[in-house]
Amino acid sequence: MSDWQLSFGTFPGILFGLRTYREEFKDNHVLYIGFIDICLTIYKD
Repeated sequence: MSDWQLSFGTFPGILFGLRTYREEFKDNHVLYIGFIDICLTIYKD
């Protein structure tokens, strides 16, 4: 079973899109909508 976390943030600028950041112990899937980003972090076992 994988643990996960959902977080929200803002950043300077306007951006629309989806990106995945892969790391050794987790994957971050980030959805950018205007000034807001929504990040789903899935921790690897």
